[in-house]
Amino acid sequence: MDGLCSEDKLLVERMVNGYCRSGLLLDEDKRNRLCDIESQLAKTVAEFTANISNDASKLLFTRNELSGLPATFFADKPLVTTNGVEKYVVCVTKPNSMLVLRLATLEETRKAMYVALFTKCPNNIELLQQAVDLRQEKAKMLGFKSHASYTLDALSMNNPDMVLDMLNTLRTQLTPMARRELAQLRAIKQADCESKGLEFTDFYDWDLAYYKRTKTERTHNIDTTLIKSYFHVPDVVCRLFALFEEIMQLRFCKVDASVWHPLVELYEVWDTNGFVGHCYLDLYARPRKYANGATFHIRSGFTRKTGAREYPAVALVTNFVQPTNGEPALLSHANLKTLVHEMGHVLHNLCSVTKWSMFHGTRVCRDFVECPSQMLENLIWTPSVLQKLGVHYQTKQPIPLCIVDAIIAAKPQVAGVFYLQKLFYAVYDISIYHSPSLHVDASLVYNTLEKNVALCNTGGIETIGAATTRQVVRGYDSKCFVYLWGQALAADMFSTRFGRDGVFNQQTWMEYRNVILRPGGSTDIMNCVHQFLGRKPQYNAFFTQIGLD
Repeated sequence: MDGLCSEDKLLVERMVNGYCRSGLLLDEDKRNRLCDIESQLAKTVAEFTANISNDASKLLFTRNELSGLPATFFADKPLVTTNGVEKYVVCVTKPNSMLVLRLATLEETRKAMYVALFTKCPNNIELLQQAVDLRQEKAKMLGFKSHASYTLDALSMNNPDMVLDMLNTLRTQLTPMARRELAQLRAIKQADCESKGLEFTDFYDWDLAYYKRTKTERTHNIDTTLIKSYFHVPDVVCRLFALFEEIMQLRFCKVDASVWHPLVELYEVWDTNGFVGHCYLDLYARPRKYANGATFHIRSGFTRKTGAREYPAVALVTNFVQPTNGEPALLSHANLKTLVHEMGHVLHNLCSVTKWSMFHGTRVCRDFVECPSQMLENLIWTPSVLQKLGVHYQTKQPIPLCIVDAIIAAKPQVAGVFYLQKLFYAVYDISIYHSPSLHVDASLVYNTLEKNVALCNTGGIETIGAATTRQVVRGYDSKCFVYLWGQALAADMFSTRFGRDGVFNQQTWMEYRNVILRPGGSTDIMNCVHQFLGRKPQYNAFFTQIGLD
């Protein structure tokens, strides 16, 4: 390969390796079987995902049963009359379920929503099992011990045992922390029941979000409704774009264009050197829309034979509550985190400049793909940044420092439970895909680990949470650990460089843009991290961030 540049050489290596991983070296019969497996997998994954997106599960609640929900929640909810009683029709979607589980005062309402959420899409259990079995068969046919071994072979963290060791170490440290937090939440619920003259039975999964919020509000005197009033979606987007222009020299210009929905917006992105790419924002929930927050490649950047540049286009998708009947679209701090996280993927795709499209932007090793987004999340835990982003939607006054301080102080609340849940999905994922046998009962593993690792209590109710674990089936199979791994790297980079240089230091952000974002997957990303840090990564910042120091 003399005469090839480093990116060309990497392309050839990846292509050859890709052919081998696709069965090039197998005999004809095994290649034919591999083709059948790939075809079945594609259909299975598509059906699994479609079942979640098209699920039409609904619950009926009276206004009293939805006590605690804000007026905006009811704006788009149709009313039906059942046995002479008016009830709201509430679809069992992620946005609706999150609001009900966080805000509904009545435990029976939260329980009903939780059970509906974690028992929907029952047909997906069989599809999940098919996907796991097919992937295990494929991996063994290609000479790997398991699907996890096959998948991780192409990553920086390239050994399932390394991943399990990391997860087990975290579990050992997180579990005592989570148990203490759950005991505190249990005590709050017990006192709450006693004050209302209600019988206290136990603390259940459907209580977690509600009493986590309650604990935060009581401890730090936080009014979540008041906080939301300072994060009006259009204002936040505008101020985020202004921030990116300040620190990374990126200018977002809204343009009129034909888009797939009236609420979708298109922006041209420019910097001091010229055009950078296109960014679509599809921020509001609607029926049958992709249910999670995500960022999608529409067009990857690359260099044409003529030397001309093909510029990237990317779509940021979230499911925030639409503005309706004069009610504005407002973000909770958690919503703001989602928006900024996905914007991290957008910036990665826009700022990357590679010769070949297969290395563009987020097409890095999968165990690094979340890191730039998690890096950006640090901004919304920085007081000076929150003060830039937060402006009251009516008075246009900046968010008071006392509210900002309360948001920051509340960050460590129930961190052990939060990260133990992330750990659970990572352990579950690697467990079902790193079995020595061809068949592992994926649903049974889920339910067992949910209780033993995540410390869940469903009150004996049979749930099928595995039926809606989209990431385990599509895209993150054997790779759910990357959220924890990436956050460790992100915490180190942010605290080391921006903790020293300042969060608005344009020179440091431009170095980050050029060293971390620009190469995409065209080079060894861990060498880039080493270059940016000036040393090998350490995990002290991550442990400090989650309260484990």
